[in-house]
Amino acid sequence: MDEKERKALSLSVLTWPILIEMLLQFIMGTIDTLMVSRIGDNAVSAVGLSNQITQTVLTLFAAINAGATVLIARAWGANSRNQAQKTVTFSIRVNLIIGVVLSLFFFFFAGLLLDMMGAPAGVRGYAEDYLRIVGSCTLITVLQTFVTAAVRSIGNTKGPMKIAIGMNVIHLILNYVLIFGEWGFPSLGIQGAAISTCISRGAALAASIILLIRAFPELSVHMILTGKTQGLWQEVMRIGLPVSVTAVSWGYSQIILMSVISAMGEKSLAAYTYLTTIQQLPWLIASSIGMALSIRVAQFYGAGLIKEMFKSLYQAVWPGVILVSLVTTGLLLSSSALMRWFTQDTGIIHLAYPAFALCLIWQPMRVIGFCASGALNAIGEAKAVAVWAVIGMWIFTAGGSFVLGVYFQYGLLGVFIAMIGDELLRSTLYLIRWRVKNQKFKLANNSHLQA
Repeated sequence: MDEKERKALSLSVLTWPILIEMLLQFIMGTIDTLMVSRIGDNAVSAVGLSNQITQTVLTLFAAINAGATVLIARAWGANSRNQAQKTVTFSIRVNLIIGVVLSLFFFFFAGLLLDMMGAPAGVRGYAEDYLRIVGSCTLITVLQTFVTAAVRSIGNTKGPMKIAIGMNVIHLILNYVLIFGEWGFPSLGIQGAAISTCISRGAALAASIILLIRAFPELSVHMILTGKTQGLWQEVMRIGLPVSVTAVSWGYSQIILMSVISAMGEKSLAAYTYLTTIQQLPWLIASSIGMALSIRVAQFYGAGLIKEMFKSLYQAVWPGVILVSLVTTGLLLSSSALMRWFTQDTGIIHLAYPAFALCLIWQPMRVIGFCASGALNAIGEAKAVAVWAVIGMWIFTAGGSFVLGVYFQYGLLGVFIAMIGDELLRSTLYLIRWRVKNQKFKLANNSHLQA
């Protein structure tokens, strides 16, 4: 790897396009929520509940996508383009098959899933309409998610950023037209929001495929359907399966969490939905830094730049913690005004405010979790990450939310205290593991030099 390639993998170069892309998604997502909120608070809760279900089911793809993108980045860093292309081919093929199955599943069983979630009566009708339409487009969603991640993994973070700009502009315009019935179109309400989501994601998929073909000119439909990919399943699963366990565990622990919050009543569910929408801003900063770090670590690992690889985690964490702390403080100071963008119900606003204060602790800790877990996954430590994540999610987030939120009746405050406990446990263990691996690499290198 030459000096130019190293500079292209600097954290600042990789992070800012991802951050802008995710920031645009956050802004458009907030505007999307504002538009849906004009239908009513229950409509917003329906979108939040439906998105939680789809995100949980999409964790089935975590094993393929996580393992594949790490292997693509490693191969690219080692200048093995053919191996990277084989991994892309394999992953698209698997995503196609599972995407079709899940699209049909959502179409036929959307109502059953909502019943299992215990959706409040005032929310269920909206949620079923939204979930059936968006869930039926799961094939588009999973392909767009993987193709975008594959493009990023080779170091091209600017392309997906530009696509995200176009996707969100299309989504915003279609929302305005289809939700409220403007420009001669029928007023479709929450169904219009769902249709808008599917169309904009379809456009993003088409643009992402163009970027992928530019990176891999030999890629074709024939190759995807018939190309040889022997041995890749085991490689992908070795990295991806533990990541998938983590993702599936997160998803189902979130279902329990949402069920706990739903049991607190419609106001608590609405307050949580609005609060987490606003808190996506510090989350996306942490996530974008973690994604950039994962790409850098995986490519350095493939290129054999071990010393630079281990330094990268600390170069990412501390600036990220400071930035997220500043953003979270700003959100707390303006929390009342921000909540009034979504609702005028003072009961909902009062329920959310204590949780805003706890985010001053919770959000900076998430930076460490995102960065350290992604870096560990990139160097083959996904099993350890999965074990600690599962323990934290179920004992602290899911179990703690019930105990503190329902049993001791702390409500949303108890939920966020439980999530802080989860982040504290995982962040500490991840950092310890990273130091241990660093020491092992140093010892191995010293032994090699002495020999």
